[in-house]
Amino acid sequence: MKRIVALITAVVLTVVASPAVIAADLDFSGEISAQIDYEAEELAGESDFSLEAALGENLRAGFNLNDMTRPFNDNWNNAGILSLDNIWLEARGPLFSGAPDMVTRMGGLDVSYSPLIGIVSNNGISVDEIAVGPVSMGAFYAWNGTDRIRGARVGVSPVETMEIQGSLVQGDQNYYAVETTVNPLDYLQVTGAYAAEEDGDQAFKVDGRLQVLSDLEVRAGYRDIAEGFAPQCGDPDHGDPDRPHYNPGTEQKGFSAGATLEQMGFVVKGDYAFYDNMLDFSATRPLELAGMNFDTKLEGAYDTDESDLKSLEAGVDYKALNGMNLSVGYDFVGQQPTAEVGMSMAF
Repeated sequence: MKRIVALITAVVLTVVASPAVIAADLDFSGEISAQIDYEAEELAGESDFSLEAALGENLRAGFNLNDMTRPFNDNWNNAGILSLDNIWLEARGPLFSGAPDMVTRMGGLDVSYSPLIGIVSNNGISVDEIAVGPVSMGAFYAWNGTDRIRGARVGVSPVETMEIQGSLVQGDQNYYAVETTVNPLDYLQVTGAYAAEEDGDQAFKVDGRLQVLSDLEVRAGYRDIAEGFAPQCGDPDHGDPDRPHYNPGTEQKGFSAGATLEQMGFVVKGDYAFYDNMLDFSATRPLELAGMNFDTKLEGAYDTDESDLKSLEAGVDYKALNGMNLSVGYDFVGQQPTAEVGMSMAF
């Protein structure tokens, strides 16, 4: 902990003493959050802190404090080691006069080429948003211990309603991906993705969303993902943990369908995956009681193949006037209450 405090102090003193900072104002932003959970008769707490500084429009820097989890057991004082992580510097602009603009980042990367093969946050260097007409390009080089990971992407938007991107990532083997998004109409979106590993495992996905009415959306999709598909830099939960892009170690082949309906304050959502016979459903509704606003929810998952309810939870969320977020619920499958208390501050 003393080393972390000393390092932060040194960084702050270096930045404050910098002639560039003396000549200009730094714009700081960040977030601090803390949360305590009660689940399965256990208490656990965690905190997060991130800080970002911008010097004008073209230079930014930031860092995170990670590993701040504190389980409330007999050894909680020794649990979790505070670590300074994801330190990065980012500059926007050309390398020389006449060259195209680009975003250059050093330190902890934020590469999001493809959830299938290319989500990278390791230390390294990246250049991105290099635009030449309708073509956009990027590349990175990262390391994690003795591992070396490199990649590149090329994106093109031939028309306003279509985007296509191809990516290559080299790590323990070569990985390839091609993804496209098409919006032929304001109320219709179709996305497709194909990825392959050098050893032969492949993944194919296509999904569509149609806004039938202002309060009704329907969804449909198809996927064919090999059991062994598990790229080194893939992130199945990237963007939406409730609808993973793939499930490593499990073959997924078949259709999916779903819908979201908003009626009388209720938002009812259901998605059925034919490839694993799983129905995910949820219902949420805001509720005002005694001058206080609550968010109520009921969500669960049902395995139609085994006729088994995998999960069913009900809960109520409340944001207190002092800024705290309070949640209480009940797990009907585990037959246990759950609770969560948290607060956060963005600046």
